[in-house]
Amino acid sequence: MNWFSRFRIWLASVIVVGVGRDNDGVDRPLFSSGTLIDKDWAELYSELNDAREAWRRNPMARRIVGMITSYVIGAGVRVSSDNVQLQKFIMEFWDHPRNRMDFRLNTWCDEMVRSGELFPVLHTNPVDGMSYVRAIPASQIEEVRWRDGDYEEELAYRETSGPGEDEKWWLSPLGDEVAGDKLKPWMLHYAVNRPVGAVRGESDLAAILVWLRRYTAWLEDRVRMNASARAFLWVVTAPKQMLTELRERYRRPPEPGTVVFAADGGERWEAVTPNLNARDASLDGRAIRWMIAAGGPGTSLVDFGEGADANLATARVAGEQRKRFLLRRQGYFCWMLADLTATAYNRYLDVRGLRWKRATVADVIVSRPDISTEDNNELAAAVGALVGSLQGLEGIVGDSEALRAFGLRLYVKFLGESITDKEFEQLLEGVRDESGKADGGGSTSGAGNSQPPLVD
Repeated sequence: MNWFSRFRIWLASVIVVGVGRDNDGVDRPLFSSGTLIDKDWAELYSELNDAREAWRRNPMARRIVGMITSYVIGAGVRVSSDNVQLQKFIMEFWDHPRNRMDFRLNTWCDEMVRSGELFPVLHTNPVDGMSYVRAIPASQIEEVRWRDGDYEEELAYRETSGPGEDEKWWLSPLGDEVAGDKLKPWMLHYAVNRPVGAVRGESDLAAILVWLRRYTAWLEDRVRMNASARAFLWVVTAPKQMLTELRERYRRPPEPGTVVFAADGGERWEAVTPNLNARDASLDGRAIRWMIAAGGPGTSLVDFGEGADANLATARVAGEQRKRFLLRRQGYFCWMLADLTATAYNRYLDVRGLRWKRATVADVIVSRPDISTEDNNELAAAVGALVGSLQGLEGIVGDSEALRAFGLRLYVKFLGESITDKEFEQLLEGVRDESGKADGGGSTSGAGNSQPPLVD
């Protein structure tokens, strides 16, 4: 069988699909991958790929992504709960060998910065109800379907498919179809930098991708020009009668370090090199770096190791801006972990047929690291001054339950920590108990009593 016969057999096996039908290879969203507010799929897909390539190849992009992750995750984020059943599930879910959540956090945070969104999938074991988490790249999710009239209630997600392949849809826990099959994988969606009315997030690098490319091109041009500056041209000036002899003598240029003897008034050598005016060009590079820092998430030139014009005041201002951004990002990331954990637990209850109390985000406690420890000394000094003020106030108005509650709230506030209402009530109850014991079980209010001060 010759090649032409084989080609005819292959051609006969090709099935032609009419345009406009399913799997025609062109049935893709023509405009948006979400709502009309979202970017069209072609633009979003290109942006996601560009952000990923920038992270791979551009040191400044990698520095920004790594900086955000190092602050948000820090030494680690841990999830727990006061609910006994939920706490037991969290320990199994978090440390399961097929989950290993502690090792996923850095990767997820990097992806959140690069893509602006995360699509984790819960694959549930029908035997024990345990869910295993796998994340799908945002560049593979080309369409988000939501409930009519409420774009925040997402129902399903379509993954990209090749020509001739069947559409692949991932179901959301909010979808109506999940009630029919409790063991189908569930996809969750978390996004940052999302405008009102949009369902897709945007990369933290989106605003600076063009400037990263311009700075790379500018820097490459400077490298080429500086490389050319190392090449020079010798111009030899000599009397006319010596030109023929010199051409033969220096047919091959002398090696570096060669000593050339010439008669006084004979040939004269001069090296010609390009004049780059590098001092003027350095201002252009700095201007581009400022655009990158301005468009970055709370970054400054100090974060890129450039502190020539920085002082303590400017560093503090830039640090405060970065801290506020990172606190907001860390708060969202921790909420995402709490929501993911509560969803996995509720599915565990459904698969196992347990009638325990269903979990909400409020039932999950996420312990997160400090963004900055520089203000610990200032907080300690503020707390010390507060204790003295409260003791003086107690000497004036006397001890009372209202004063204890007021003092506890100020104490926690000056420490720079946040606690829930439940935790505050537990602390206040402990103060009441200790005060009652010291007073012999008598009244705990009124001026002039013999109760101990609020803080010793």
